[in-house]
Amino acid sequence: MWVRSASRTRDASATEATTPSIDIPAVGVAASPVQRYLESLHADYAGVDDGVVATYIPELGKADPAWFALCVVTVDGHVYAAGDADQAFSIQSVSKPFVYGMALEDRGVEEVLDHVGVEPTGDPFNSIVVDEVSNRPFNPMVNAGAIVTTGLVAGDDTDAQWARICRGFSAYTGRVLDLDEQVYLSEMVTGDRNRAIAYLMRNFGMLDGDVDEVLSLYFRQCSLLVTCRDLAIAAATLANGGANPISGARAIPERHVEHVLSVMQTCGMYNYAGAWTYEVGLPAKSGVSGGVIAVLPGQIGVGVFSPPLDARGNSVRGIEVCRRFARDFALHPHRARSNTADVVRRRYTGHRVRSTLVRTVEECEAIEEHGDEIVVFELQGNLYFADAEQLVRQVLSRIDGARVVVLDGERLGRIDPPAIRLLIGLADTVASTERVLVTAGFPASPEGPVDLGGITAADVDDALEWWEESVLTTTLPTRTSEELPLVSQELLRGITPEQLAAIEHAVVVTDLGVGEYLAHEGDDSDCVYFLLAGRISVRLQVEGKATARRVAGFGPGVSVGELALLDESPRSADLVVERPARVASLAVRDLDDLDAELPGLKATIYANLAHSLSERLRRANGRIRALEQ
Repeated sequence: MWVRSASRTRDASATEATTPSIDIPAVGVAASPVQRYLESLHADYAGVDDGVVATYIPELGKADPAWFALCVVTVDGHVYAAGDADQAFSIQSVSKPFVYGMALEDRGVEEVLDHVGVEPTGDPFNSIVVDEVSNRPFNPMVNAGAIVTTGLVAGDDTDAQWARICRGFSAYTGRVLDLDEQVYLSEMVTGDRNRAIAYLMRNFGMLDGDVDEVLSLYFRQCSLLVTCRDLAIAAATLANGGANPISGARAIPERHVEHVLSVMQTCGMYNYAGAWTYEVGLPAKSGVSGGVIAVLPGQIGVGVFSPPLDARGNSVRGIEVCRRFARDFALHPHRARSNTADVVRRRYTGHRVRSTLVRTVEECEAIEEHGDEIVVFELQGNLYFADAEQLVRQVLSRIDGARVVVLDGERLGRIDPPAIRLLIGLADTVASTERVLVTAGFPASPEGPVDLGGITAADVDDALEWWEESVLTTTLPTRTSEELPLVSQELLRGITPEQLAAIEHAVVVTDLGVGEYLAHEGDDSDCVYFLLAGRISVRLQVEGKATARRVAGFGPGVSVGELALLDESPRSADLVVERPARVASLAVRDLDDLDAELPGLKATIYANLAHSLSERLRRANGRIRALEQ
């Protein structure tokens, strides 16, 4: 049964048994717990003042050290950003993996590998070292390999190559990037070390063509203006198998994405790559302008921008933010996780599905009028960060005018502890809009039961029943659920006072306690039961299950076991008392005797039975249709 959580505080209006009767504020994107988390993370690290802005390229030294942005983009195209997410800066070495992917597409893997290796060096980005056996630069992430890679981009001349590079970046970011002419000229003037590297590469036969023209291409490539938002979208494109998750444009063939991510994993952070892989694990790339990208394949792309660098040339805030983000949400790629595509199995409202409790016609009509007040999200699979993020977004965008939001977790497997943080944020957002959040049938996480506050139900049937009771308490104030006399029984509607008196004389009234059986599966079907008070459930033993499953429930005013009037077959399920009950039993043979004395009694009862069974069948069909969609 449902219980209220005592471990988290909620506004009283969000947890009353009756649903609120006020206007519900709309839920905006800003209310997302993912967005709030990024803003909190930004605030936590905005005051970090370690590191220095790069000055070896004079134009980079003009950057404001206070600039700071972080952005996360999901593989289905949702963008979260905090801070200076639209501040432009030159991409620098973050360009390397993307141009490497262009070279793979243009030249093929074998030709690129003939010129550039894929081994990490453990040396800084501008080291002048090569593989002594092959004379190749060790990998495309160090400057030597990146310059060679740029020279491998297809084009009949440098103008055609530059157009190819620009088109490639446009596909990754979803827009045309501008060139920072001042940064480009500054790099050209101060790029003597890169010139030395380029001439060495040509001497070893790794670089074809005019050195100055290739260097010009490389310096322009590094001088493209991007924003943190651009970087996150480009990273998400790699996470999405090479297709831009917002525009849908194909930036790189999917077969080459694994090659790009592999060199980012092992070489993207230079002589910090080992520690980065151990602590964060995400394929990543940094640049001396303060940009960092990280990729969680199949889930998200991350972009961070903060100009102050550490001694290795990596953004201080960028490293700390990625480390914290990966730790908080367990994003290390070597953790097992599911596909995020189908977290929400289906969504339905109270118009389409109700509890298995059989109610009176008046109660059913009242509940039907308020069916849009409840929305149920049936969940499935495992919940990791990206799954929970998608769930949060779907819920916040699809609760419409509902006052009660139910998360049905019966089909969930593992719930990763970091995902619970997002679910708690969801619960806070739902409560802040005067809605009630109900969690139903949630499995425990590795850290114990999942507590989101609000209301916890044993299963979705209990959640629906709780909502129905809250509706009836509000809409039928004179209704009592304690006891209803025989005259109020649905099966006896329309009988005469004389017939009613005869039935009252013929029935046997019994009081039963919780857990007692009114009837067992296999018993003779020789009587019909009128429920005067309490709750009776129909329970069916399912093979492989330790406890019987409730398939229906009955409250005061309805009959149980009435099929005995139509069929003498043995009982097909157990009838168990859920709440202390008072039951009036009428034997079928006694009804036959009464009908002989008072003609028309059975005809009235059978007509009521036909109507009742028709209504139950209609509701059952509606439930099946809803649950099959």
